[in-house]
Amino acid sequence: MATQLNLAKAPARHGGCGCGCGDASDATPELLASSLPKVVRHGAIIGGLTSMKPGQKVVLVVDHDPLPLLTQLNRVAPDALDLAYLERGPELFRLEFTRR
Repeated sequence: MATQLNLAKAPARHGGCGCGCGDASDATPELLASSLPKVVRHGAIIGGLTSMKPGQKVVLVVDHDPLPLLTQLNRVAPDALDLAYLERGPELFRLEFTRR
């Protein structure tokens, strides 16, 4: 038996990001790349970064300098993001992306 959901009547919730989770934190979220399955890792990261709103930030944490990912990102969305290395190895690389 199918159930129909009426999303238009879902209660409005207020949090810092507007998703309704209630997190009003101003901290920049971190994404640990190794938590994503390798087969979808680059696609998921690129999709997430390019779907951010202007001014939003995220820190990507990886165990290597992600030059192939940065090349792919530049092909898909040139000039869409600002990038700052917060940490450059040798064990971890932390890159802060800000949507333009």
